[in-house]
Order: sequence, then structure tokens, then C-alpha cells
Amino acid sequence: MQSTILNRAWRRHAHIVFIDEAGFMLAPTLRRTWAPRGHTPIVRVADPHGRISVIGAISISPHYRRFCFYFHLLADNANFRGPSLVDFLDDLRRKIRGPITIVWDEIPIHRARAVRSFVHQHRKIVVEEFPPCAPELNPVDYVWGYVKYSRLPNYAPPNLDVIRHKITAEFRRLQKRPDLLRSFYRHTGLSLTPVELSKN
Repeated sequence: MQSTILNRAWRRHAHIVFIDEAGFMLAPTLRRTWAPRGHTPIVRVADPHGRISVIGAISISPHYRRFCFYFHLLADNANFRGPSLVDFLDDLRRKIRGPITIVWDEIPIHRARAVRSFVHQHRKIVVEEFPPCAPELNPVDYVWGYVKYSRLPNYAPPNLDVIRHKITAEFRRLQKRPDLLRSFYRHTGLSLTPVELSKN
């Protein structure tokens, strides 16, 4: 199925765009760390419910297989809905230009009326869905894991403004690291080479 999706995109000379949403909390992602003997590390959380919703996209260009990363952060404690998702898609459309194949999971927001209307109005955009319960196929999921577990583990900022600034800096850093984006894609096990399907 995944090879079929990629093949259809390459035949259209389309940019493949993987999209996913996530949340970054003031409550940190805890990981084992070092501390002086007899002194258990203490992480102080300013607000265990404070959250910033983010959306990210990894795009792969059709001819040179160039990797790019796009992102958007919502207002404090806000959730993505159909209209805010459409705003992100429209921004992607303007930045990428040309045919686009969007690949994402089957959550209800991706089938919201505003999203379906937007895709219907822009014929150069085609939407494909991952199989159910297959986050490992989405390279953007590895972006979230990398930032949360490798860059910001045990990070407990005092407020949402601080964490907003921090994760924005991390995402901008990733935009300058196509090698990392390519490695996230490689972890999915998906190929960058079109598959010649048998005619038998």
C-alpha cells in the first residue's frame, strides 16, 4: 500500500508531504539522568496542564528528493480544528507550489468538512491515508520524538511563552538539517525509489 501511494505521487511529479500533529506540555518528558549520589533529581512543573499544540510537515520534492520541514504553533492551550488545519494547508500550498500529495493518519480532524472543502477546491492536492495504527510510517512522528526525548528531556520551563520560544528554535534548527529529516524518513522503512509493479 505504501509503495502504491508513493508511486502515484511520483507519477504526478508531486511533492510528498507527511503531516502530523502533537502537543508540547509544560510537564516535561522525563528521562533517566545523572545526579550526585544521594540527591534524587527534582523536576518542578509550573502548570501540568499547560500545552501548545503544533503541526508539522516533512516534504520531499519529486525530482531531487529534497527534504524540507514546515511547522505551525497554535495559541496557548488551543486545539487544532478544521479551519486551523486548513490555514496550515493553505500556507503549505503557497510555499511549495505545484502538485502535492498529503499523507497523514485517519483521525477525524483530517476529514473535517473545512478540510474536505479545501482539498476539493485545490485539484493539485491529493490526500492519502496511512493504514490504521501505523505512526511508525510517518517521519514527522520521529520529529516529535527527537525534540521531546533527545533535545528537551526533563525540560520544565516556567511558562508557555518560554517553551514556545524553545520549541520554535528547535524546529527552525531542524529546517537547516535536511540530513536529519532524511534519517527520520529512513526510519520509516519507506523507499524513495518508485517501485515497478508487476503486470502479471
